[in-house]
Amino acid sequence: MIELRSDELWATLDPEHGAEIVRLTALRSGSALLGSPPFVPAPARAGDLDEEAWTASYRGGWQLAAPNAGAACDVEGVRHGFHGRASVDPWSLVEHDDAHAVLSWSGHGLRLRRSIGVTGARLTVELAWRAIAAPVPLIAVEHVCLGAALLDPRVEIQARARAHELADTGGPPLPPDDAVVWPGCRLLDGGVERGGSWPFDEPRSRFIALTGFDHGAAEIRNPDSGLAVRLDWDVAKLPAAWIWHELRGNDGIWDRRAELLGVEPASVPHALGLGEAVQHGQALWATRGGWDGYAMSLTVTDTRARRR
Repeated sequence: MIELRSDELWATLDPEHGAEIVRLTALRSGSALLGSPPFVPAPARAGDLDEEAWTASYRGGWQLAAPNAGAACDVEGVRHGFHGRASVDPWSLVEHDDAHAVLSWSGHGLRLRRSIGVTGARLTVELAWRAIAAPVPLIAVEHVCLGAALLDPRVEIQARARAHELADTGGPPLPPDDAVVWPGCRLLDGGVERGGSWPFDEPRSRFIALTGFDHGAAEIRNPDSGLAVRLDWDVAKLPAAWIWHELRGNDGIWDRRAELLGVEPASVPHALGLGEAVQHGQALWATRGGWDGYAMSLTVTDTRARRR
């Protein structure tokens, strides 16, 4: 594990499992910002996994889902696992100091370079990619999963976008014409739900796509406690965001005990996988001509700490 610290944040990274951010703590109040599943994760596995195997090893936190995100799929005869091999493979540590780390990964014809740093109350992530040889398509989703400190007793999700519900299988591939302005959400049954604020004691299971951003930004706050995080990202590369809100609503391995909120800047408005993204002209493309990429940040506000 790698630890990064500023005067206000403490982040723990695991280069052996997707370079994921396992924990992120607001030091003034000790608030654990990232969520965790309601089960003991299986030992980490690398490779192109199916959804069941990927989920069994899920520890919560913040992953990079790449070069695929969502459903496992085949692209030109090459298998891509659920949420992409880079999310579970070991990464190489390039450099590291007390507040900053750079890691790299290669696979599926790509080289990825990920920089993670903390300064004050802000955590910044940069991702860069290039092809090893021929041009290669990819999806990137910043799989940020928040926990009960932000959800209990209620959470508010603010964004300037349009919203529609996604099916469990991850579609539709394109935003519907009747998607509505958030905090409304066009449901799969044609109805509209207001989802921008939700009480912790009311079960919920929703998978939503936000699209039509002028600026990539979302604020998630607990108005009763004063804890909030703001996500800012490059909307040119990540024009959508997935919202996965799970409050004791899902069976199976989740056992109706999960209390998680994913707010996930994404390069595609669905979770159907890279094959669908290529088909609909939504994939990012890596070339040998140089590095391309994006930056995003998470900034914490904790008014509880300031009152002390």
